[in-house]
This record gives sequence, C-alpha cells and structure tokens, in this order.
Amino acid sequence: MNFHQVDNRKYTLCFDSICNSNGAVNFIDHVNNDEKTFLGFTVDDREFGYRVQQKLPSIIVDLIDLAVSIYASDRLVFQNLRQAQSLIHVVLPVRHPELLTAKIFRSKLENLLEWATGSRWSFDFQKRTAPDRPAEHQSLPIAPHGSEVALWSGGLDALAGLYTRLQNSSENSFVLFGTGSNNVVYARQKKVAHAIQSIFPGRCNLYRVPIRFFKSSKHQKNKTSRARGVVFTLLGSACSYLMGQRSLYVYENGIGAINLPYRASTVGLDHSRSVHPLTLLMVSDVVSEILGEQFQVKNPFLFWTKAEMCRVLAEDNRSDLSSLTMSCDSRHRQKPIQCGYCSSCLLRRQSLAASKMQDETRYVVLHGQRPPKNPTLHLSHMLEQVKTLRSLLGASDNPNIQWKALTQKFPGLDDIVDQSADTENLQPADMQIRLIRLYQNYVMEWDTVESQIAIGLLSKRGDQQALSRCLNNSQQG
Repeated sequence: MNFHQVDNRKYTLCFDSICNSNGAVNFIDHVNNDEKTFLGFTVDDREFGYRVQQKLPSIIVDLIDLAVSIYASDRLVFQNLRQAQSLIHVVLPVRHPELLTAKIFRSKLENLLEWATGSRWSFDFQKRTAPDRPAEHQSLPIAPHGSEVALWSGGLDALAGLYTRLQNSSENSFVLFGTGSNNVVYARQKKVAHAIQSIFPGRCNLYRVPIRFFKSSKHQKNKTSRARGVVFTLLGSACSYLMGQRSLYVYENGIGAINLPYRASTVGLDHSRSVHPLTLLMVSDVVSEILGEQFQVKNPFLFWTKAEMCRVLAEDNRSDLSSLTMSCDSRHRQKPIQCGYCSSCLLRRQSLAASKMQDETRYVVLHGQRPPKNPTLHLSHMLEQVKTLRSLLGASDNPNIQWKALTQKFPGLDDIVDQSADTENLQPADMQIRLIRLYQNYVMEWDTVESQIAIGLLSKRGDQQALSRCLNNSQQG
C-alpha cells in the first residue's frame, strides 16, 4: 500500500485470513511512516465444535473473525485517551463480504467502536480464499439445550451473578464463555468455574476461545484496551447462537456498567464502556444485523449495586468463593497480585464490606509493600462522586426533581432511559426511579463503610490529612 494514498488514516491493519495457527497482520503507522508484520497471530476456536447447533454457519465464523481483528487492532494501535482520536482502518478477509460491506452494517459497527473506544474505525472486507478452520466442520454437541449463555471473566460480578442465577433457578443449566490472551486470567476463570461446578454439579459448562500473539513481544501492546468488552460480547454472542440461544447474558452491577465519570477533571480516567447499557444495545444491533434476526445482550443486574449482588454469597457464607476472583485494573507481578487502591479494587472492597462479607483477598495496599505512587487518588475521586450524588439526590424527595438534578450533572443517564427502557420492559418514568434507587443505595453503602475502606491506604501524615479532608467533605456534601 502506498502511504500517500491513505487519506487521513493514522493506522492500517491488513489481516491475512484468520487461522488457528501462523496468522499474520501487516501493521502500518502512517504518521511515523512505519510498517511491520506480526506473525503468529491466532484464534483457537476449536471449542466452538462443541455446540448444540449441528452446523457452524459461515456468517458466524465471519463474526468471530471480525471480533478477533478488532481485538488485535485495539491491542496493536497506541491510543492516548487525552489526545485526538486515532484513525484505525482494518482490512479483513471474510466469507461474506457482500453482507459485511452493506452500508447499514458498517455504520452500526463503526458507530459502536467509536462509542466504545474513542477512536474512529473503518473497514475493508475482502473475499476470503483460505481453507476453512476445523471448527467450521467439527460438531460435537455436548451442551444441553436451553442453557443460559453468559460471559465469564472469573471476576466478582460474574461469580455473584452466576451464583444468584443458580440459586434462583434450581433446574436451569449455564454455559460460561471466556476469551482473551492472558494466561493468568485464564487460570482464574477455570479455578472459579470449577469451584462453582463443585457446588452446583452438572449445571455449568465452561467454554473458552483464546486469542494469541506470538513473535510480537518487541511491539509494545496498548494497555488501554477499550474494545475488549465489545470483542468479548461479540464472541459470546457467537457462542450463544451456536448453543441455540438468541440472547447473551452479562452479569455486571449497575454502578460499574454505567460507570459515571468521577469528576470533570478525570476525562479518560476510569471511563470504560465495556458493558455500558448503550454498548450492549449497540452490540445487540450489530449482531442482529449480521444474523438477519433478532439477538439481544442482556444485563439482569443493571439496577443492582455490587454489594447487592454479593449478598447472596454473604447469606451462604461463601467468602471463600469471592477470594478466588480477580478485580484489579493494575495487577502486580509479585504477590499480592491485586493492588487494593484502583477504582475496581475499591469498589470490590466497598461491596464486600457493605454486604458484610469477610474479605479474604490479599491486597498490595494492605498486605504488601507500600506502592510508590499515591494510593489515595482513586479513593478521593470516588468519594467526590459519592458527595456529588448525595447532594443531587438529597435536594428533594420528589423523583422528578431528583432525576432532573441527576441528568443535569450526568446527561448520559437520559440517553440510557430513552434508548433502553423498552428493552428493559419498563416505562421511562419507572426506569428513572430504579436508577435513582440504584444511586441512593450506592451512596448509603459508602456512608457505612467509607472509613473502613480508607484503612491501609494511608501511612504518611500528609496522606492522612488529605484523605481526612476528603472524607469530611464527602460526609458534609
């Protein structure tokens, strides 16, 4: 490709036909006039041979390849969330370019990725000529018909959500779908799934489709993987379809799913939209468009706090299960692995404390060496948000006034109600009330445990004084 013929695109990724081994992608950085080829990029989709549906439709294989190409592009392209958008152009061989090049499908796909990643995307789908992968012909149906298919991260929400679903339905079976490229995460997914299977024997099956990079260690991967949730959900949708379902489930608390910004000054910080209600709607729309039939991604815990999700574990005294899970955004190489002070760790600690569970997890901030950077940053941001929510919700007992106050500060909440109330089978006013209750419960939970969560974050006098002021301001808000 001639660099001078690429308009204003910054990056182009030209994929060979995606295979189980020896895949390749040609990576072009147009700004730096740099081009390199990565070898050994693969997807292991052999477990898709274990399915209810006898035949693996070629359009589903295209959906798998599309998800894998997005994952690789998102990992290879450097993205700075505080600078101008990256322009990412993907060239991908597929089996049905006539379907994927349709204007309405490409528009929905590109809008989804821009919303989820903050970068602009474009696609050139070309006709695939490579041989089929074995999974396209192998069929070994072992999963029972009617299983609920859910994304499986091995995290606390996934555990609590699955445990709740298992408790509430004594006969339903579940297919847990995982993906990714991290061996530590894979081991965690398996360990937590096996623990659940031992408690509810015969009711859960774990399926995973790993994506791997080989011979690319010299290229620094993008640590801020904004498309990860989209990729996970697209692959999970393929799994669900092959299990004879037209719905995919995501178990995620509403606070984390909506992920309101902490402060205006923290743009780009903790602003993931991986399982945001609008992301799930847009993924549903993309999958429905490519399948030519209705498909839906559902989050049954949208109106639950993380603590409310954990209470089913607390009631059964299963703190041993929660300690198996991983929540940390910045896992450490040495033990303890989880930091205890990033926003995900703090929400984990808050939820376990508020649900009155014994937190048996070991954290760096509590059980290891004090981190070199200020460990109070994320807590101060979270408490500032709690203070804001308390003020907005406490101004009146009238739900209409409360909602108006909330949406003036966080206008994205209106978009959630406008676009997803029908999907949630709620009237807009009823959905507004449920979201108000979600944030009221969240504030009340923090009111009971915030001083407890601050323990371990402080050792220096300056930190003590700074966080004390933050706690006082939060309580006075």
